Amino acid sequence: MTKKQIVEILIVFALLAAGAFYMEHGDKEIGTGGIVQRNAYGDGSREIDLLVNADGILEDYSYTLTVEERNLPEEEAKEYFERAKREIDASFCCEGQNIDHVSRQVNIETAYAQNMVKADWQFSDYFYIDEDGVLADDNLSPQGTLIDVEAELSCGTYRESYCFSFMAYPETLEGEQLLIKQIDTYVNKQQSEEETDYLTLPDSVGGVKLSWSEKKEHLVLKVLLLEGFLLFLFPLIQRSRQRDARKKYESSLLLDYPEMVSKFNVLVGAGMTIKQAWNIISAQYLDKRKKNAIPEMPAFEEMARTWREICDGESEKIAYQRFADRIRMAPYHRFVRLLINNLQKGNSGLCMLLEQESERAFAERRMHAKKLGEEASTKLLFPMILMLGIVMAITMVPAISEFKM
Repeated sequence: MTKKQIVEILIVFALLAAGAFYMEHGDKEIGTGGIVQRNAYGDGSREIDLLVNADGILEDYSYTLTVEERNLPEEEAKEYFERAKREIDASFCCEGQNIDHVSRQVNIETAYAQNMVKADWQFSDYFYIDEDGVLADDNLSPQGTLIDVEAELSCGTYRESYCFSFMAYPETLEGEQLLIKQIDTYVNKQQSEEETDYLTLPDSVGGVKLSWSEKKEHLVLKVLLLEGFLLFLFPLIQRSRQRDARKKYESSLLLDYPEMVSKFNVLVGAGMTIKQAWNIISAQYLDKRKKNAIPEMPAFEEMARTWREICDGESEKIAYQRFADRIRMAPYHRFVRLLINNLQKGNSGLCMLLEQESERAFAERRMHAKKLGEEASTKLLFPMILMLGIVMAITMVPAISEFKM
């Protein structure tokens, strides 16, 4: 994690602490002289946790005070009642209908005037209409049925009744709606009258022939679509895994490279040939691997493979070139070029070149390690954001709950 990220996190934590301090000490519930402000009408009551001290009797006694909302003045309540009545007149009937001709469900709300007025509805006869305002078409007269309505309105401590009537007619259905209605009537009649263990579906309704079949789930098609999606998804997942594996492999190679070059530099500087140095490094690695003293290191695995090729009769130049081709990374290509040039031109200056390459490799390793550290801190950013959200929720939810109360 970089210094900049640490500073940003500390700033966020400081802001959270400051916000919590402000919410705890900023808004005082008790004013001068023990005055507690009541909520406006409609905001509801709220509870305040207080401490009471009484000389010799109470000491820091926890007391919960319930502060009720203030009542409305009568004139203001009347204004809300008039506003609620206008809203009822405008919304009671569906669009295109009026109280002289109602054939669809009426709209009854439990609150009007921006929830300032509550409404309790009563109908004169529930044989024709239910408590939700749905008309019973089968019970209504085609000439119309008069239904009385009473809305008991309340605003704070004030009450007022709003009464009116409307003419209800059975809804006129045509085409598809009429046919479905007739089918429902037939099925409901069978279920209410017959005592058999099964229902008989109608062959015809209203002179229209009917044919019945079970709705198909198209399971085969859904399975085929799912299989097609999986066939499309699997190669993408495989390629993604291969990219991740290659990235991890290349990262290990970059971390192994400085150690390999450094060992090579030491052995060649001690007077060994390239072949001897390669043999010793490979043998030491294989010996440690057999003893499980070190984890698998891709670069040294490739060196051991190259040494086996040399032992099988392959020329050094071709074996080293194959080593670089298998790894396919720029530092290893530079290293192999040094070795091949030395095989072609002699041992002059190889130690100095290997030493320079070793210094360069360690510098690149430091940069690579720094990059890996930054990537790790980036991956930790999402969990930290989640933790920040949890902290903010723990801090703010109680304050918001009290504010609503």
